[in-house]
Amino acid sequence: MKFTFAFIAILLILFKDNTNAQTEPLVLGSLQEVIARAIKNNPTQAIYQQQIKQAIYNHRASNGFMYPNVSGSFNGQDNLHLAVTPIPGILINQPGTTYYAQFGKKFTYNTGLTLNENIFDWSAILQSSIAKNNIMLTQLQQTSYIQSLKDQTAKLYFSILVGKASLKVSNQDLALADSLVMLSKQRLKEGSTDALSVNQAMINYNNVLQNQAQSQQMYNQGIENLKIILGEKAVTELSLTEQLNIDSINNISNISMGADKSIDVYRQQLIISTLQSREQRSAAYPKLGFNGYLGAQQFRNDFGLGFGNGAWTGYRYLGLSLNVPIFTGLTNTNKYRSSLVQQQIADMQYKTAAEQSAVNDRLLLENYSSYTHITRASANSYLLYRANVSLNSAKYQEGIINMDVYLKAFEDYLKAENTHLTNLSQLLSTQATILSRD
Repeated sequence: MKFTFAFIAILLILFKDNTNAQTEPLVLGSLQEVIARAIKNNPTQAIYQQQIKQAIYNHRASNGFMYPNVSGSFNGQDNLHLAVTPIPGILINQPGTTYYAQFGKKFTYNTGLTLNENIFDWSAILQSSIAKNNIMLTQLQQTSYIQSLKDQTAKLYFSILVGKASLKVSNQDLALADSLVMLSKQRLKEGSTDALSVNQAMINYNNVLQNQAQSQQMYNQGIENLKIILGEKAVTELSLTEQLNIDSINNISNISMGADKSIDVYRQQLIISTLQSREQRSAAYPKLGFNGYLGAQQFRNDFGLGFGNGAWTGYRYLGLSLNVPIFTGLTNTNKYRSSLVQQQIADMQYKTAAEQSAVNDRLLLENYSSYTHITRASANSYLLYRANVSLNSAKYQEGIINMDVYLKAFEDYLKAENTHLTNLSQLLSTQATILSRD
């Protein structure tokens, strides 16, 4: 019994340690740190690494034409009925007759090494070049994905910061809205206001609750989606230490944008398509090869295999082969025409993508400039509306204005806050795309 209790206690300790290890919090302090971790641990990145490794092996395999191919063989044959060859009877002292003679042995064995070497094969050379360019294509695809990964990571990072900042402001707004509800109800009891003011105070309070819930949803979704990009487990407690102050607009500045790396993928696909059309055309070129055989033969009338002296006779040869395609039923011609069409398609896709990228980049910079001005204006308006709430609070306490004016000022402040948060989110989302081009 004591042993059972001790065993259970050990299991509980191990389970507790394992749980603590799984839920160890992950704290990140900057966008650069988050992006670096995403590039290192993102699951898709590991797939690209394997694809690059696979492309390298394919390239090495395509270079096999430069080396000779050597193979060993052994075969035995039972000549169930030897071929008959008619010969003149005079050869066996039977003039005027025909004798049907059989040559060879019933059992034949062959063993040896076969050697083949391509001296000139332009098709194999181009296939090797295509395989080499496929490595570059996969690497460029990975680079393009890293650009997209940076964009997604930065957008999630900024959305988390906006959600966290919005929650902080919402808590302050909720405290003020709650006090206005209590104040309006008190004034209603005193007869100094009406039910409309109480209803408006409750509406403002509910609007703050709604904004708070939406901000919490934005924050939670950003955290969970960022875990996926970072390759973290669902139980990981992720938090960001950086704070975004929506009152400040000093961090809004002009930034430069690099080239769109996805265009390099289309350019590389065009290069490969061009090589493929050349490779298909090379099917009409002659091929020159060298071959040789180094082996031995054994002939027997009875079943068996001997290894004594004289049991095997040498059989060796060297050869040079030239293969010139003359007519292949127009198969190679149509394949070549098809590859030319594919090359034209790749060229059109590259030009279209490059033009679209140029237009999108120009629009992106214009949008960033517009969002910068809009966000500056909305930030100033937000600060002014917040100041108006404080001023109206002081006027209300002094009896200069009534409750309705005070509540309307708070309502306008909430609208300005939502407008500014929306503009700030759009600005930071555009900035995330620009930052992904570094």
